Order: sequence, then C-alpha cells, then structure tokens
Amino acid sequence: MNDRTSQNDAGESSRPRLSGNAKGAIFMFLSGLGFTFYIVLSKELSREVHPVFLAFWRSFFACMISVPVILRVGLSKMKTRRPGLLLLRSMFGTLGFTLAIIAVSADFNLSFSQFNAISFSRSLFVTVLAALVLRETVGVHRWGAVGVGFIGVLIMVVPGIFMFWTPGTGEGFTFDLGTMTAIASAFFLAFAIVLVKSLSAELSAVALLTYANLLSSILLLPFAIYFWSDASMETWGWMLAMAGVGFVAQFCYISAVSVGDASFISPLDYLRLPMATVADLIMIGMLPSINVWIGAAIIIVSAAYITWRDRKKQAQVVTVLDKRPKT
Repeated sequence: MNDRTSQNDAGESSRPRLSGNAKGAIFMFLSGLGFTFYIVLSKELSREVHPVFLAFWRSFFACMISVPVILRVGLSKMKTRRPGLLLLRSMFGTLGFTLAIIAVSADFNLSFSQFNAISFSRSLFVTVLAALVLRETVGVHRWGAVGVGFIGVLIMVVPGIFMFWTPGTGEGFTFDLGTMTAIASAFFLAFAIVLVKSLSAELSAVALLTYANLLSSILLLPFAIYFWSDASMETWGWMLAMAGVGFVAQFCYISAVSVGDASFISPLDYLRLPMATVADLIMIGMLPSINVWIGAAIIIVSAAYITWRDRKKQAQVVTVLDKRPKT
C-alpha cells in the first residue's frame, strides 16, 4: 500500500507543472470569453430593460457575489487611508462601465467587434492621463505611439478620413452616438485604471473590486429608480447571470496579470476582438468592415509598443538599482 502511494506521489511530482505564463494565458483566455458573453448578454437584456437599470443590478449582484470572497480574506483588508481617492476612482469606473453598457445596447448599432476595438484605446488614454495626473515621464517614443493609436481610432470612427481624394468620401463622415459613447467609456475606465495605480499599494485587487461594485451600486441607485424597468423572472435570472459572468471575467483578468508576466499576458487581451467577431457573426450575421480591422490593428500595435516601452523602462530602472553599491 505504501509502495503504491509512493509510486503515485512520484508520478505526480514528475508531471510537468504549468508555468506562471501558461496559467496566465489560460486565465486571460477565460477572461476574454467571459467579457464576450458579458457584452452579448448586456446587448440582449437592454432590449427588455433600460441600460442604466441594467448597470445598477450588474453592480449590485456582483457586490453580493464578492461578499463571501471578502469575508474569507478578512474585513481588515478593506481598510483604506484615502477614501476620497477611492470614491473618485469608483465614480470614474461607474461612468466607464455604465457608458459601455449603453454603447453596446440595442439603442445603438455598434457591433461587438467595433466596441472591443475601441475599448483597446484605454491604454492610450492611460498613457496620457498618467502623464497629466500622476506626472509620469512619457518619452517621445510613447507619445508617438499614442498619436498613431488615436489615428487608428479616427479610422474606425470616420471611415475614409485619410482618403479625401475619393469622390463622395465626405458623405460618409458620421460621428454616431454609440461610437462616441464607447470612446467616452474607454476614457473614464482609463482614468479609473490610473487612480488604481495609487490605491493598489494599500488595497488588494479583491478589495478594490468589492469597493468598486459597492460604491457603483450606491452611485447608480437613484438613476436605477428613475429608469426603473419591469422585468420578468427570466430577465432577472439573466441579469444575475450577466453579473456573475462579469465578476468571473474580472477575477480571471486579475489572476492572469498576477501570475504571469505583464509583457506576455497583456497582448493576449486582444483575443477579445476575434471572440467579438465570432459573436457578431452568430448574433447578427455580419463581420466588421475593413476600417474596423485597420483601425484595430493600428491601436493594438500602438498599445503593444507602449507596453513594451514601459517594461523596458522598468527593467532599466531595476538594472540601475541592482548596480548601485550596497552599503
């Protein structure tokens, strides 16, 4: 019996274990699937209830889901010395995800792939806001990448903007409200991300997630009452499912970043675009136009370059510190 147990233990120990990057890649893939299902459910549910009403219950249900998690890690993890900054972060985050729900709602014609492509501009806004708000030093290379990235956004928002010589191009210039709402969502979420950098030193990711859902529920409650919608039991069930999927997607994203190298994990987030394209094909039977692909490619390359420059700069700082004489 002992021999068999020893053999089993030896067999298990000889099995190759997944590296941190491999685990991170799995978590990021699951996160992409979760966010894709989340926006699909959001769009479908917005046909039955108001998007703001939906945003409130998304936060409230997610808050209820996070309560057992925070109780397990301990309420002491919720202590903060900067409640004002935490509230400000929650306000920007609430605006960001509420506008995201509105942007993909049935009230607009924004496709899932268009929304996801525009959402990638968050990293461009983060760079700009980090320089303005946190006073971070941004070199000419990153500023150049930000400029190129916003050109990609323009290509998606205004198809043909760089082809004035084509007859009739000007007639296609449209700034539809859904697209502008998606851009505003990316901006406010970027602002929330920048503020998280200041808060992550004293609060864990689980605590920040719990605070975000709790404060979002409080902030959205008056608007939910104003836009109250009569929902069937089936709709309530799907709203609960939407909140659960969104919570799991956020948890998988946080887990991916925590166990894997950011330079390896971050580009995998762009898998959401092909996932959203499949959702477009299944739900509405259409593929994104060429301007979406071109604009998304420019944004992704720019964002990837910014991430690479950030990691390179951090590596240089670590190298300099390591070379300092020890006292």
